Formats: sequence, structure tokens, C-alpha cells
Amino acid sequence: MINLQEIIPIFPLEGVVIFPNTYLPLNIFEPRYLKMIEYAISEENRLIGMVQPKQPQDKNNDVELYKVGCAGKIIKFEETEDSRYLITLKGVSRFNILSDTTNSDNYREAKVNWEDYKEDLDKKSSNENFDSLKKVLKDYFKIKKMRVNTEIIDACNDYNFVDQLTMICPLNFQEKQLLLETKLIAKRNTLLKSIIDSYLTEVNISDTIKH
Repeated sequence: MINLQEIIPIFPLEGVVIFPNTYLPLNIFEPRYLKMIEYAISEENRLIGMVQPKQPQDKNNDVELYKVGCAGKIIKFEETEDSRYLITLKGVSRFNILSDTTNSDNYREAKVNWEDYKEDLDKKSSNENFDSLKKVLKDYFKIKKMRVNTEIIDACNDYNFVDQLTMICPLNFQEKQLLLETKLIAKRNTLLKSIIDSYLTEVNISDTIKH
């Protein structure tokens, strides 16, 4: 079992979240984050905390961060010829930020607490029904005229189907954060369905007004 340390490097990135047992590829090129990756891979657990800034588009190191993020373990690492790092994180556990600071290498480190999300480390099995979510999702893709393989959606029964959708769907950063902070998968299922339903309602109202 992985040892979750008290202080971890954090990577603030708007609109990007990771959940336990999901995978996130990242292209790292800023000098301070190259140093962050070098530090992380030198550590036994190879953890990086993904967290969203509260002010979109603000890259200032002093920008306020949301207090809940999720740590991912570097499971794939590649250095490119132009000195970038291509990495893949596997989500481990969510955490609460207690405090954070910018270190001498100009990236932020946070003192974190894992207790509120200790269930993230439990082994999961699929017993959640995603039929209603799949239906509104397909309606959403149809209205948006997005071409997707609906058979793949129908066949997907992974217990973290909701989390995977949250990561890839074009939700706004507040919605992604709200889903990230929702502890139980069943509640995230209901919440994500409600969010997509609201998008469908907005599109239908807009179409009615136009006609």
C-alpha cells in the first residue's frame, strides 16, 4: 500500500481534474514544473497533487487554490528531444490542502490531509447503474452534433465511469471541482446527470427562442 506523505508538490491547472484509479497524460514544459517532475520521480511514491486555481487563466504563483485536489502517481515518464516531459499519472487519492508555499524551485508544495477521502484507497467493484447517465449523455452528444461511438458508451461498466466522464467532458471548472469534492460515486453519478440535463435544457430553450 502506498505511503501518503504529508507534503507533496502540487500542479495548479484550470479545468483539469484526476480521480482515484483514472489516468491523466500531461505534457510538461515550464521550467519550474520540469523541476517538479524531476523531484517527484526521485521520491519513492512519485506523487503529484493536481489542484485547480480559483481564478481562471491566472498563472500567478500567489493565486488562490481550491482546497480539495487529487494526487496522482507518475507511472509513465518520457523525456523528449526538445526537453519536455511526457508523463502519465494514475490517480491515487483526494486530499484537503492545509497550507501551501512556493519553494526555491518556484513550484508550489502543499501540506495535505488525506483523512476525508481515505475510502479512495479501497478496492472498488462495479455495482452502480449508469443507464440514466448514459441516456442523457447520448442526448447531449446528439444535440451538440458530436460524433461518438455510442456502443462504447453502452458497453462501459467501469465503476468510475462517472469520474472518467468528468475528466473528458467539456464541463466548466466549477462543475468539475464540485464533482471532485463529492465523496461518493453514487452522488457523483446523480450530480453529473443533473449537470448534463441542465445543458440539454439550456439548448432546448435556446432552440425554442430562435424558432
